[in-house]
Amino acid sequence: MNKSLFTLSALACAITPGLAYAQSDSGPAMQPLEEVVVTGYSTTEEKKLLGAVNAVNLDDVQDLPSGNIMQNLQGRLPGVQISSNGNPNPSSRVRIRGQGIGGLGFNDPLYVIDGVPTTKGMHELNPNDIASIQVLRDAATGSVYGARAANGVIVITTKKGSDAEGVQVKLNQSYQDYSYDLNPLNTQQRARAVFQAAVNDGSDPNNASPLYNYDWNGDFSNPQLNEIRLPEYLDSAQTMRPADTNWFDAVTRTAKVSDLHVSMGNSSDRSNVYASFGYYNAQGVVDESEFERLAFRVNSSLDFLDGDVTIGENFTFTNQVSNKVNDLAEGALNLSIEQQSIVPIRTEDGLGWGGPAAGITDRDNPVRLIEMNKDNENTYNRMVGNAYVEYRPLDDLILRSNVGVDYGQFYYRDYTRAFQAGNLNFEDQLNTNHNWNKTLVWTNTAEQSWDFDGGHFLKVLVGAETVDFETEGFSGSNQGYASDSRDFAFLSQGTSGTEVGGSGDAWNMQSYFTQIDYDFEGRYLASVTVRRDGSSRFGDNNQYGTFPAVSAGWFVSDEAFFDVDFIDELKLRASWGENGNQEIDTRATSTIYESRYATTSLFTTQQDEGTAYDLNGADTGNLPSGFARVQIGNPDLKWETSVQTNVGIDFEMFGGSFWGSLDWFDKTTEDILTRTQPLATQGEGASQIVNGGTIENSGFELVLNYANDFEIDGVGVFNYEISGNVSSAENEVISLPADVVNSFPGDGRDKTILGQSINAVYGYVADGLFQNQDEVDAHATQGGAAPGRIRYSDLNGDGEITEADQTFFTTSDPDLIYGVNFKLGYENWDFNMFWQGVHGGQIRNHWRFFTDFTSLNAGSNYGDRVLGAWSPDNTGSNVPALTLVDNNNEARSSTFFWEDASYIKLRDLSVGYTPSDTFWGAIGASTGRFYIQGQNLLTITPDGTLAQDPETPGATFPIPRSINVGVNVTF
Repeated sequence: MNKSLFTLSALACAITPGLAYAQSDSGPAMQPLEEVVVTGYSTTEEKKLLGAVNAVNLDDVQDLPSGNIMQNLQGRLPGVQISSNGNPNPSSRVRIRGQGIGGLGFNDPLYVIDGVPTTKGMHELNPNDIASIQVLRDAATGSVYGARAANGVIVITTKKGSDAEGVQVKLNQSYQDYSYDLNPLNTQQRARAVFQAAVNDGSDPNNASPLYNYDWNGDFSNPQLNEIRLPEYLDSAQTMRPADTNWFDAVTRTAKVSDLHVSMGNSSDRSNVYASFGYYNAQGVVDESEFERLAFRVNSSLDFLDGDVTIGENFTFTNQVSNKVNDLAEGALNLSIEQQSIVPIRTEDGLGWGGPAAGITDRDNPVRLIEMNKDNENTYNRMVGNAYVEYRPLDDLILRSNVGVDYGQFYYRDYTRAFQAGNLNFEDQLNTNHNWNKTLVWTNTAEQSWDFDGGHFLKVLVGAETVDFETEGFSGSNQGYASDSRDFAFLSQGTSGTEVGGSGDAWNMQSYFTQIDYDFEGRYLASVTVRRDGSSRFGDNNQYGTFPAVSAGWFVSDEAFFDVDFIDELKLRASWGENGNQEIDTRATSTIYESRYATTSLFTTQQDEGTAYDLNGADTGNLPSGFARVQIGNPDLKWETSVQTNVGIDFEMFGGSFWGSLDWFDKTTEDILTRTQPLATQGEGASQIVNGGTIENSGFELVLNYANDFEIDGVGVFNYEISGNVSSAENEVISLPADVVNSFPGDGRDKTILGQSINAVYGYVADGLFQNQDEVDAHATQGGAAPGRIRYSDLNGDGEITEADQTFFTTSDPDLIYGVNFKLGYENWDFNMFWQGVHGGQIRNHWRFFTDFTSLNAGSNYGDRVLGAWSPDNTGSNVPALTLVDNNNEARSSTFFWEDASYIKLRDLSVGYTPSDTFWGAIGASTGRFYIQGQNLLTITPDGTLAQDPETPGATFPIPRSINVGVNVTF
């Protein structure tokens, strides 16, 4: 049992490198020899921490591929909702204790990597270099980061030489696949579906589509289909014959992920050095999708002047390449059901691309989309690191200066050759984009501690920090290339349609902070933090914000009156604090006017809505341009502030075999920074960034762990650990400005998002299907009502289905998110099984637009559910009767497309074996481990859930099943 892991999950902020443990002889429990943690800019004893913090047991995810550490932590952290998909470019969305204003606001947490703050993605960091991760959930713990901590803080400490002594090699290979259960119709099946839809409508099937000619008896009351005849060619140019293409098979594959990590570490009394190289290459299950990352890291430190001075650095350099298919994969998957199977992949000569023709939706060929974009790549280089010096002039005084840098450089080259696919025609085009961004952080702190007689201890930290950010970019595009070779396609060779653009931005922040910690006899703890931040993003009226926090703790189990034998440790804690958010456009306080050249009207090709005008009437030459307003400035913008209260309890029982924590929180985010969506009557460019509204998130988080061992006679001793977490967060919109309310669903009057979750869904309530004409006649007046059509509820009881019958009928917020991990060890074997799940909330099943209807996209393909659609002889179906005309407006927002989001997944299953030292010594190694691991092997959903994977409903990149084989060796 690794008891310290729980204690840190309840109390700690960041584990210092080199934390040592001692293994007891009596069982699996592990006790820390040094209980020292890093809390923002300071260190303290682990038991004196008062915040609600998740500390990650990285051993639990050591076998997982190293694309993105946050993906690997999904379901393992209470109060943290992590969502991702199967894209090989492994980004993740992280939400800590709910969210703010959704798409109109900023909701991402702050990441702090070796003291360098950033909001960039963690897929750019090699997870094998990480020594510890802590998630700061409450305001008091994150308050030392002040203005950037409103959405939570994730503190990452990378390895030192003492964490990875010797040369370590980790190599694993994964294989991924995904099998869709949508089952698009083949050519004959779709022809029969169209036939049945036309017959249901009482129209001649031979007028339904130019793709099919039906030999039938002409009897609508008893239709008999004898034969389906297809045209010889689909197009007038006679380049495409009818086919029977399975588009899903054509664009998906079994994918491969390769992961190699080599590191070297060494340490002494005066120095530490760690260096590593990582190579990660991931294919996606969508054909040709791929992501590659090279990562280099060097961390070192050196003590001199008898240990009074320490200098050190931590730097990582990454080069990552991602192709355009990663971004187009979702569209390609959508096209794979939308594009009809009758369309061939290639034309008859094998040179051209199949595509839409008469009777076929004008959608692209997904194979062409992938094949012609697989070579379009973007390259991103990133350097993150810090250099520091510490000086200890007195035993209890530490002076530290730290300089951090986060530099990124992005280059993208996108060349599309001219092509024709059916009736789609596109000219060649080259787009290039290059930009860079740089963040410099300079932090200076002084920390003094006093240990007084009588059990009093006091520690004071003061500091100042400066953050400077700068970015610049340019882009260019043109057309008309003499050759379609990519080696020739550079901007200088284009002959038409040349466009160039450029942009730049900069901001800075100045901060001052102090933290005072008090401890009396290790029983009564208190802490006060105040941080004052000034940001150039705000106007002079509100440029600075102050963010205070207080916290307290009481070790009840240390009191003389406490005498409960089975409780070893009991701690109560409470905190209150404010955090800020400054993530807005740097131009938010300014009214902006911009020139717009050659802006074509949306409504006519005869009108130019740009700002250039022929003032001189010359009808030739360059036109002088005016300016159009695009934004109204707001000089009164102020800081977005989150006010949070947290109450928690930590406990340990039964000799340390059972431990846990429970937290309750209430988080109110006020003055949320958002952009208005004004009515057109307010004039052009009336939008502005405002402090818009209040959101409340409240809930609880529970963590439980149990570890023990048992013995089987004649077999041996088994040790095991069961750990689990469950959390819930309710979201409510308290207030919003009038010109922001209408950016959300509702009727704009008495039914608005106010009082609802920010993720509430608005629309009609579907009440099954009409089974006969009597039900239609008895129902409220509903345009398009007929047997087999969706029935909508008359919520206001006025006898007519109108817009007034819409309501907020569900939310995508889950009631609970949870994870359960089982670990079992026996001699040299280890076994791990992790389940992750969601209970409650709903998802929108996008696929039902194609699998359940022949009327909502008449020229597309359909799923095989339409073969079991409602009919007078099949009244038990929940698929509406087939029709070619959507008279009932069944594409409207309604409960029909929403279903239970609950699921439980076998997220991780692994078995490892550690051979004896003798085995490894034969090859010059000191230790090592082999393992086989599977991910996403099983998904269990409630009855009635049609989505194959509620985690990624609709057309998003699916999360594949994965089998991973690997080895870790230390030399």
